[in-house]
Amino acid sequence: MERAELSVDGNAGCALLGENLQEGEAEFVVVAQRPGEQLYEAEVRACWAAFQRLKARLGKELTYAWYPRRPGSAGA
Repeated sequence: MERAELSVDGNAGCALLGENLQEGEAEFVVVAQRPGEQLYEAEVRACWAAFQRLKARLGKELTYAWYPRRPGSAGA
């Protein structure tokens, strides 16, 4: 099964399937922080939404990995 990489790129959550943006497929969702929400929570939500959009657009099941790490995790 193919695997997308989830990351934060500037002010957007990104789901990338492939080597890079030029050769692969990608979706972006702007990070919108809700009142009282931590920034990392908004980033995770945006990445997850981008992943769901990518799967829907391509019409296939995908797995995912965080790159380099999930927002809010140690060392991110």
